[in-house]
Amino acid sequence: MQLSLSRFLQWKINILLCQKLGWNFAFFYIMVLGNLYFLFKQNEKKKIKEAVTMVFAGQKKESEKRTIVRGVFKGILWHYYEKIFNVYSSLDRLKSFFNQHIEPEGIPAIEQGIARGRGVLLVTGHFGGIEFIPAYLADQNYPVTVLAKFSSKYLRDRSIQKAGKFATKIIDANDCSNIIKAIINDLKENRIVITQCDEIEEWRPSFNEEVSFLGKRIHPDKTINTIIKRGNATVVFAVMKRINKQGYKFIAHSYEELLNSYEHSRNISIGEVVLKNLEQYIYHHPEEWYQWKNVPKIKRAEDLTVPVSELSSPSWMKPAFGEIS
Repeated sequence: MQLSLSRFLQWKINILLCQKLGWNFAFFYIMVLGNLYFLFKQNEKKKIKEAVTMVFAGQKKESEKRTIVRGVFKGILWHYYEKIFNVYSSLDRLKSFFNQHIEPEGIPAIEQGIARGRGVLLVTGHFGGIEFIPAYLADQNYPVTVLAKFSSKYLRDRSIQKAGKFATKIIDANDCSNIIKAIINDLKENRIVITQCDEIEEWRPSFNEEVSFLGKRIHPDKTINTIIKRGNATVVFAVMKRINKQGYKFIAHSYEELLNSYEHSRNISIGEVVLKNLEQYIYHHPEEWYQWKNVPKIKRAEDLTVPVSELSSPSWMKPAFGEIS
């Protein structure tokens, strides 16, 4: 199995050192290890650089693009620090961190959805401190469900154990025969179900829609539209934006707010609206998005053909959700 950055950073010896020497040290240790990883993984490093350059071509000067690239690599490593801290720190340490370093904005959007009684589909992306969102909301006494895939049994068991302490439910995509049904059941229980709209490798294109995303005309993923059509839940878009090394702002937007900020002259789907709003966050804060290496995998609309299966009624059994690796 090819060594990924996530697996490398989560070698047992690295986790033990982070826990033994403290989380302030761990931040710098992860940065050093990550730079060492990219020193040997030049192809992966090149792919990220080319993606950033392509997206900002014609928008930024060369010096600005170089600054963005440096920020992107730091942001990728920052994400893995957050991931490790979230899973391996003590419960008390994590709760204290939430209380001291996260500022909420837009919580009424979530509360209004809960009051409606049909659940909240909270859509986010691979952006900022996403790892903290489930536990943070659960710590505020919201009923949270997370959809995830796990790369190892140990990490699965560890994550489920931590989630249990926050009264958070995990739907394991590798161990669920009908994910859509599981999501809708949890929404019917008036829970907050968290998913991502930028699982590029897992997108299931909606061939009757086209949208511009990071400079490409694409067929957007149809998973979110399907869930809303079947579950009739409230849609909220949210990010955990970094403010500084230890400060974060949890920002939630109601669907109505998203629509008002999005100029349109035609009917647009919910999936398109949340993707376009994520795009705005990426353009304004590219260092906080860590899906850059997958940008070349985004298929242009003209490169895709409608499969025969799309002409009949689909079963929608496997939506796209993030892997915890």
